[in-house]
Amino acid sequence: MTDEQRLNELITARLAGTIDADGMAELESLLQLYPEQRASFSLLHQYWDAVPVTGQPPGDLFRDIMAVAEPACPSPGKITKRGMLYRFRWYWGAAAVTLLGLFFLFRPDGSAYEQVVRTADGERKTFRLADASTVHLNGGSQLRCVLNGSRRELWLEGEAYFEVAPDPDRPFVVHASGVNIRALGTAFNVKAYHGQPSCETTLLEGAVEVYADKTPDSRIRLRPYEKVSMDGTASVAAPVKKINLKTIRAGAPAALPVATPLADSSLTETAWVSNRLQFDEMDFEELARLLQRWYGVNITFRDEKPKHYIFSGAFAGETVTQALDALQLTEDFRYEVQGNNITIFGTSTKK
Repeated sequence: MTDEQRLNELITARLAGTIDADGMAELESLLQLYPEQRASFSLLHQYWDAVPVTGQPPGDLFRDIMAVAEPACPSPGKITKRGMLYRFRWYWGAAAVTLLGLFFLFRPDGSAYEQVVRTADGERKTFRLADASTVHLNGGSQLRCVLNGSRRELWLEGEAYFEVAPDPDRPFVVHASGVNIRALGTAFNVKAYHGQPSCETTLLEGAVEVYADKTPDSRIRLRPYEKVSMDGTASVAAPVKKINLKTIRAGAPAALPVATPLADSSLTETAWVSNRLQFDEMDFEELARLLQRWYGVNITFRDEKPKHYIFSGAFAGETVTQALDALQLTEDFRYEVQGNNITIFGTSTKK
């Protein structure tokens, strides 16, 4: 990959909000190598943050813009450094003009761009939103984000930990399984996988309000180290029966230091953010679903009895077979691995 291609890739990632710390350092290095491009990049960045885009993730839109700008650039091939710099200058200049056109095209209606991030089982991602909030997305999850000048709304299926950048004028609202979590500047975890009977919200810092779609006037305000499990299908007539509120750490402080918003790795609810799989008094059937999302495998039970075994523990760097070997130390079962599929047997079952 040439320097030009790499710079294009890094700028795309920066504008899309998916670049990591190493990528930022590499981008800065390339901009120092080609200082003529810094002004063009600053212009792009300025207008990219200002432009609302309808129905298309910013990274995809940016690549479309580049596809429009690129044909007029000098043809690729062996070019000198001066020729490369000229091409960079025209390339980003054309893109900036295109972005300016989009700015005036979309600004009047105030519509927002959408960003969709997905993770497969066994995969976890950390990324920043355009408002500087940080999101950690657990395996087997999907998050759709809509941000503009007046709102920050996200739709979650799966599990995510949010470190929300304060912005009182733009409430941060997460929708998951018929439940809504509203925050201004805070850190909290939401778990709402498909098939899970309720949406779990765990607060570590700040404050959030949680309410169901069907009971918007019945709101629960969480304090740090409180957790609420709420069924979004609760009826207006009986909303209380679907709510379970509890403190997850005795003697928790009223607020956490702003300088340390990262998830507490000692808590079962947020240990996954630190790549630690932790579980407490969980039956094997539910734990199997957790292991599937964590390791990206498929687990089935040949017998009913092992499904009801209860486990507590934690895994960090173990493989799935090492994890199952550890579980065998406390309960009597066997397992068989065939590729990505794992079958759990009771000890009395014959193969």
